Amino acid sequence: MGEPLLEMNEIREDLPVRGTGGEIKEALYLTVITVGLFLSILFVPVAGFFLSMLTPAPTAVAIVRRNGARAWIVPGCSLVLGAGMLVALGLPESVPYLFGLIGMGAVLGSGFRRGWPAGKLVGLSSLVVIGVAALFALVGFIQTRGQMVHLLEQDMRDVITAAMKQLGTGSPVKTEDMGKDLLEMVPIVVSMMPGILISCTLMISWVNLLVCRRYCRGAAGYFGGEERLCLWKSPEHLVWAVIAGGVMLLVPSSGLKLFGSNLILVLGTVYFFQGLAIVAFFFERWRVPLFVRGFVYAVFFLGRVVSMGVAVLGLFDVWFDFRKHNKQA
Repeated sequence: MGEPLLEMNEIREDLPVRGTGGEIKEALYLTVITVGLFLSILFVPVAGFFLSMLTPAPTAVAIVRRNGARAWIVPGCSLVLGAGMLVALGLPESVPYLFGLIGMGAVLGSGFRRGWPAGKLVGLSSLVVIGVAALFALVGFIQTRGQMVHLLEQDMRDVITAAMKQLGTGSPVKTEDMGKDLLEMVPIVVSMMPGILISCTLMISWVNLLVCRRYCRGAAGYFGGEERLCLWKSPEHLVWAVIAGGVMLLVPSSGLKLFGSNLILVLGTVYFFQGLAIVAFFFERWRVPLFVRGFVYAVFFLGRVVSMGVAVLGLFDVWFDFRKHNKQA
């Protein structure tokens, strides 16, 4: 009675199968959603930035729900359609970013079918975007003959100056001091771009993982033995990298300080996930209402000081193991 349990890395072949008409309609639907989410950053103020973060999700869902070559119809069509629209809009430089996000979705979907744990899913899917970014950064560095950093700083200064002029037109608010402060921060922001990129990529992958767990569980309920993300922990040896990054901040070498700052930023994101898992664990244990959880999570993501506190909570979990007496709850 019942069917035997699947091994962790075994791919299930008996997922629900739709008719040809329904399959084509679904593929078209997911393709349009993918391109729409990516382009929303251009046409939807503010909210479009957050919507574009979900671009990998339709690809991941399509790969979970389809076997063999059919699984790649949605990512392939999304890339062709999206690239064509970006070129038509005069934005060919955004095509690699679209490619990276679709690639992230492909890794998430493939890993989801194989029951990879959350850490492996987020890490490997993030490497796709990071690898694409690193490749094009290298090409840009070569093309600008080592002047890429200087050009980035100049472009950022031009954008800030133009924004301050527009903000100050017809406004009683003085923007000179604000603009001066922002311009002084430009070299710091540019030097932290590697860490910012990796941290944002990890965050995007984590959000899309949550979407996959929500919408693919019916088609792939065997995922990771229903891994409880509220019990997730980063590898314990990672704390030594945090210590190393802290030491780098204390040395007189500017190069090591820069590397240490980026390292701390990336690891802070990892421990932020662990802190969220701790909070989610106690929310689940105390049966906190869903709307309260949503509000608290929003504060965690939007509040800089609060998010740092969550990351510190995750870091201290290495020593105190806040969930050790409650893991069976």
